Amino acid sequence: LSLPPLPLRRLPPLRRLPARARVFLAPGMLAQVGGGAPRGNDNEALIESSFRRLLASIESEREKLRSTWLSIDNDTKNTSQELEKLREDTEEWCLAERHKVETLYKRLDKMREKMSVLYPNEKGEVLQINCSGKHFSLPKGALCCIEGSYLNHMFSDAFVHNVPRDTQGRFFLDFNPACFAIIIEYLQAMQRTPDAPVPAVPPEHQQNMDVLAEALNLKIFLRPNCIITDHGTSLRVTGNVIEATHPGWQIITARDPLPMSGASYFEIKILANPDPTKGGLAFGVCGHQPKGNEVFSIKMADSVLYNSHSGLVSQCVALENVSKRIHFSAGSVVGLKHDISTRSLHWYFNRLCVGSCALQTELLEDMRVLYPVFALYVPGQKIQVDFRSVAPSASHGKPITGDREGAM
Repeated sequence: LSLPPLPLRRLPPLRRLPARARVFLAPGMLAQVGGGAPRGNDNEALIESSFRRLLASIESEREKLRSTWLSIDNDTKNTSQELEKLREDTEEWCLAERHKVETLYKRLDKMREKMSVLYPNEKGEVLQINCSGKHFSLPKGALCCIEGSYLNHMFSDAFVHNVPRDTQGRFFLDFNPACFAIIIEYLQAMQRTPDAPVPAVPPEHQQNMDVLAEALNLKIFLRPNCIITDHGTSLRVTGNVIEATHPGWQIITARDPLPMSGASYFEIKILANPDPTKGGLAFGVCGHQPKGNEVFSIKMADSVLYNSHSGLVSQCVALENVSKRIHFSAGSVVGLKHDISTRSLHWYFNRLCVGSCALQTELLEDMRVLYPVFALYVPGQKIQVDFRSVAPSASHGKPITGDREGAM
């Protein structure tokens, strides 16, 4: 039996196929195109031609990659060279600046040596000083015992030639001789014992001493104020916090008087007051530190106090316009400012002025110094004293405090 031939499906012409299809067509399939016999030479030529074009394309892409790589490599080398140059320039600049700084430090050291007495053990030179007619001898090395004092700079090599001399060749200083003697005593004691205590300043010289200590920057004589520890009362003192433990007046003062070189101010915060409507809580100033039975009464000849709910309690006030019946309830703040120029006292409640008073002129001699005073009457009363608080009227100007160190 003979079967009729199967119809063959004609493939599209080779020229219409994609290049990739034409390259990978099997020779047997190509032989059937058009039903003709295989054309091996044409196919091989076509394959070789396509292969060469592929190789050429690959080589072209490779050349592009090689060119890009060379460009990146050149850019990297150029950047590295620029960074190296910047590093060298930076190091050179830093060395030059370091040399300038070292030179300036050397100049400052030389200036400091000229402007200060640096060696406490220097025993070669003794200063002969005429202080307002009183003569003193002091080793020059003792001047460095008080750090930062202007007395040190005054006798340094840079400024000593500006200090005047008397007819005998002694250095002449126009200071209060009694106060300067206290300073010389302390400097000599410091040479023997580095932790020597600060000498006590007599009340009659306190104002002059405050002025001299501020002028010479003698901070050791301008120590921060605090509540006295040896008070002989039943009051409980913790730092600057005072608490009443027994009924009856108990009076306690600050360790140091208010600075007398200018205006001063201190403030008290009421932490607890069981019954503010009945008084029994007072504060103010006194010309001395109460002793013995004085600590049980708020009526003293040289004191001015304000008693809660009552008002001023004093025998030495000439004129006053202070509000009365102010209750010192818990949380309230009271303050007192002393104006040395007018010898007047200004009273504050919650940082608002409630009046002022002037001291009697004939009693000023007995009140050359003023100690802050605090009196508690009812058990459970508790106050906190702040000597560094700034007066309300000086909040935007020069600070006015009750602390000698802060007064500078």
